[in-house]
Amino acid sequence: MTSNSPEHENPTTPGGRGRDVAGASGVPLEPGRPVAPSTTSSPRAGTTASGDAAPAGKGGTTPAKAGTTPAQGKKAGKGGSGDDWNVFRTVVVLVGVVIAGFGAYYLILGTAGLPDTEADPVNPTLESQFRFFSAMMVGVGAAFITIAIKFQWANMLWLVCLMVFAGGIGRVLSWAFSGTPNYVLIILMVVELAFPPALLVWHKYIAKTSDLRREFSQRG
Repeated sequence: MTSNSPEHENPTTPGGRGRDVAGASGVPLEPGRPVAPSTTSSPRAGTTASGDAAPAGKGGTTPAKAGTTPAQGKKAGKGGSGDDWNVFRTVVVLVGVVIAGFGAYYLILGTAGLPDTEADPVNPTLESQFRFFSAMMVGVGAAFITIAIKFQWANMLWLVCLMVFAGGIGRVLSWAFSGTPNYVLIILMVVELAFPPALLVWHKYIAKTSDLRREFSQRG
C-alpha cells in the first residue's frame, strides 16, 4: 500500500510535491543546482518565426536592387550629359581667357595697341576712358572663367553674355556714326554679336537634354 505521507514525496521541489519543475527539459532539479534558462532559437532578422521572409513594414527598408548603388544610380540619371557639360565648361574657360587677354593687352598699351592709330599725339582723355574699359574686359573674362569653374553660378552666364553682346552693339553704333573701323575690329564685332547667343543656346540645349535623360532613367 502506497503512503501519501511527505516522506515519500520528492524532497527536491518546494512544497514536497514529486513533480518535475525543470520545464521543457524533463530533468528533475538537484538540490543547490540553479535552473538553466531554456534556450530557444530566435528567428533571424528580417524573417518571421516560421522562417519566411518578413514583409517590409512602414519603418522597414527594402533591399536595394541587385547590382546598383546610389552612385551608379546618380550616374545613370545623368546619362551621357557629363561629357557635354565638360566640353561646354572648357569652351567657356577659353572664352574667358581670350577676353581677359585682350583686355590686359589694351590695358597695358592703351590706344597704341589698336591698329591704324597714331601714337602721337596721345589724347589723355581718350586714353583714360580706353584703359578703363580695357580693365572691364579683364573683369568680364574673369567672370567667364569663374562661372565655368563654380558652375553653381551658371545663371550669371546669361548676364555676362549680354554684356559682351552689348559691346558688339556699341561697335555697330561706332561704325554707323564714325565710319568703318579696321577689319580686325569688324571681326571682333561679328564674334561679339554671334557668339554670346550661340553659347546661351548651347547651354539651354545641354540643360534640357540632361533633364530628359534623367527623367527617362528614373522611369526605367
